[in-house]
Amino acid sequence: MAVAPITVGPAHAHSSLARWAVGLAAAAVVAFAVTFAMFAVAYAVGGSDAIEDNWVGFLGMVSLYGGFLTSLAAFALAVVAKVKHERWTLLWLPLSVFPALLAFLLLGEAFWWE
Repeated sequence: MAVAPITVGPAHAHSSLARWAVGLAAAAVVAFAVTFAMFAVAYAVGGSDAIEDNWVGFLGMVSLYGGFLTSLAAFALAVVAKVKHERWTLLWLPLSVFPALLAFLLLGEAFWWE
């Protein structure tokens, strides 16, 4: 009588490249969410004067810039992982976060911010 082997663990371990890409993209999303929460609280407490020309604006822009660069690195890692035929459905996150942030920052600079 033949018994089928029982496997423990995932059938396919994802590459470290793909794991880094997803982790960096998640960090970029968290950085943007924290920045917007900080701006929302400062605006609710002190109005538009609270977010202009002070540490809130500086910290927010540094966080946005860092999150954008992190999403760029995640995008590049995800592209390399896809070229190496990585088949992880979570790779959609780094492949979509960078273009979304780029579009948001370009449209925001062109239409919303001065």
